[in-house]
Amino acid sequence: MGVRVSNFDSREVNAMAQSNEEIKVGVVVAVGAALFVVALIFIGGVNVFQKKKVDYTTYFKFAGGLEPGSVVRLGGLKVGVVKNASLDPLDNTRVRIIIQVADKTPIRTNSKARISSLGFLGENYLEVSAGTRDAPMLPPGSEIPTVEIVQISDVFNNVNNITLNATKLVNDLDDRVLTLSDNANLLIHNLNDVVSPENKDHITSVLSNADGMLKDSRPHLETTITNLETASGKVPPTIDNVNGTIGRADKLTDHLDEVIQENRQQLHDTLVKLQASLADAQRMINDLDDTVGTNRGNLDETLENIRVSSENLKELTDTLKQRPYSLIRIKSEKDRVPPTGK
Repeated sequence: MGVRVSNFDSREVNAMAQSNEEIKVGVVVAVGAALFVVALIFIGGVNVFQKKKVDYTTYFKFAGGLEPGSVVRLGGLKVGVVKNASLDPLDNTRVRIIIQVADKTPIRTNSKARISSLGFLGENYLEVSAGTRDAPMLPPGSEIPTVEIVQISDVFNNVNNITLNATKLVNDLDDRVLTLSDNANLLIHNLNDVVSPENKDHITSVLSNADGMLKDSRPHLETTITNLETASGKVPPTIDNVNGTIGRADKLTDHLDEVIQENRQQLHDTLVKLQASLADAQRMINDLDDTVGTNRGNLDETLENIRVSSENLKELTDTLKQRPYSLIRIKSEKDRVPPTGK
């Protein structure tokens, strides 16, 4: 009996020890699972509670190192992450950034997206401005306008270009200063040549001759000026006469216009009658041309008969002059034959 009780107690002790070990293992597993979930929530950003999130799209010429998982901030507070960063399939000159933020994040229609960083050594993140209070909310899936950042390399390039341009400007100024200095030296040398004693004497002589010429020409100049003044005094009356003539010409023109206006109907009737007379004369000339054309053969024959009659009359006249007796004699005498010498 004592042995049996001892065996029963040992089995009971072993069962209790095994149960304690299982409880300890379960506690360790539960604590590990809890720590794993906490790590996923706070470190990995896993949305364990399935809080609703929405997407927005923005475009940059330069992404500034943004990649999936980069932080998205609104007013400096983290509101989401970059979901995707890739070249725009419709325009490969820009980068399409898709961000994922919590639902009802106050992104407004006048909000702007730009790439920023916390300090000089901090990583770049996407900053979205809060916009204005009266602006409406931007619907999910819409495009957020961007503000491009200025790259340090562009600043350095601009500074380099400014330095090169300044250097070129200084070199050009040096060249121009040297040229101006050479020209100034040449001018001073020429002035020294001009003001030499020989040139001074020559200039004095030229001035003296000019004074003498002015003294000699002064009476002629005074006479010329007097004549010019006299002529200029006659100019106004001449202009008045010309103006009067122009005025009379204007009056004559107006009078002619009035006469033409008064006799316009008469002139029109006269021109109509003259046109009719010219038309009648043209018809007469045409009829005369037709008549001459029709009787041209008879006229030619008549002229030929007149010509023959004139020739016959001339022969008769010549005959009467040479032999007037031919009108009385029936037979004309034979012409004398010169002797043959037999």
